[in-house]
Amino acid sequence: MESLRDLGLSSYEDRAYRALLALGTGTAAAAAEESGVPKGRIYDALGGLESRGLVRVQTDREPKRYAPVEPAVAVDRLVEAKRRELRQRIETYESGKSELIDRLADAEATDDEFWTAAVGADDSLDLLFERIDAAEESIVVVATDVSAQFDVDREGPELLDRLLAAIRSGVDVSVLLSPGVFDDARAAVDEDRATLTIAQGPFELRITEDAYGNFYLIDGEEVCLEVADPLAPDRLFGMLDLRDRGFAARVRDGFEAAWANAAVVDEV
Repeated sequence: MESLRDLGLSSYEDRAYRALLALGTGTAAAAAEESGVPKGRIYDALGGLESRGLVRVQTDREPKRYAPVEPAVAVDRLVEAKRRELRQRIETYESGKSELIDRLADAEATDDEFWTAAVGADDSLDLLFERIDAAEESIVVVATDVSAQFDVDREGPELLDRLLAAIRSGVDVSVLLSPGVFDDARAAVDEDRATLTIAQGPFELRITEDAYGNFYLIDGEEVCLEVADPLAPDRLFGMLDLRDRGFAARVRDGFEAAWANAAVVDEV
């Protein structure tokens, strides 16, 4: 910050306060002369400083005399006022968030087919986490192999945290893993966190050898599909996000068939 204007003072208020610091105490006329604030505006500037608690006013004599509070006190008071203002703004934003989301959802087209893609491990994970966070009803996770670019020790716990946040917001989460991926995940994720997740409802974890590939089905309408590098199948090339109800229905049917025959995991 370079001046008190960064904390909400007007230019005239800033100049008047600095003038009083130089004078020690002074009348409005003296403050106007010292600061260069027009005499017609000095009383407004001093009144603004008084309302913020930045000057003290001696009223038992004429003309009134003004004394500035110490700079540390002035800055603290302005910062606290700014903090209150920001809290009120945040509360206003939070209170209006649901209404805005509802309005935007009402205008959202639901029948259009759409797809997007991310290339590379980092961008793919960003896209995946974005779509998981956007889920409103259900998330299906199917993972039968792990890309060499996917650091289970790093991304595994973050993915679990995203799923836990979805569960807490009422989203149904179903996870179907191959035995190998289950073992890798169990080794990477803290046991207490994994136990907590399994104990949460609505959450189910099952193991199968009858599923292939890695994909995520969001709200039964959107599929995030991992794409392997054709020249190095153990490496992740990218992530496709497809919003296509027909394709999503086919994926859901295949998942439900594998899910029905999978082994239920009740504890880790």
